[in-house]
Amino acid sequence: MADLNIEEYLARPLLAELATVKADGSPHVAPVWFQYQNGQIRIVAQINSVKTRNIQHEPRVSLSVAIHERPYKYVLVNGTAELSKEGIPELTRALAIHYQGGQEGNEYADRVLVEMDFYLITITPTKIISWNGED
Repeated sequence: MADLNIEEYLARPLLAELATVKADGSPHVAPVWFQYQNGQIRIVAQINSVKTRNIQHEPRVSLSVAIHERPYKYVLVNGTAELSKEGIPELTRALAIHYQGGQEGNEYADRVLVEMDFYLITITPTKIISWNGED
C-alpha cells in the first residue's frame, strides 16, 4: 500500500466530519469546510452553532476526512480546538473560493460575512492517522 501524502490530501476541497462532545457527554458530528496549514486545521463556524458551544466546554475534537469511493482513503485527526475571532474574513473567503471556485466563492463570502457572526476554530492535532486504499 502506498503512503498517503497528508499535506496533499488535506489540500483538496474535501468535506470533513468534525466530532465534538456535547455537555451531556454525547457526540455531535457536523460536516465542515477546513484548511490545513502549518500543522493546524482551521474551520469557520457560526458563533451559535452546536460545535462552537461544545468546544467552549470540551476542547477535545476529532476530524475525519474520507473519500467515499474506491480507492478509499482517509485522514483522522484527534486534537484540541480553540475558538477565536482572528482572521475570520480572510479564512471565510479563502474557504469559499477553495470549495466553490472564484466567482461563486467570492459571492458566498460577501453574503455570509454580512449576514452571520463566526468563530475561527483552530485544531492543534495530537494524533493523525491516515490510510491509503490503493494497492
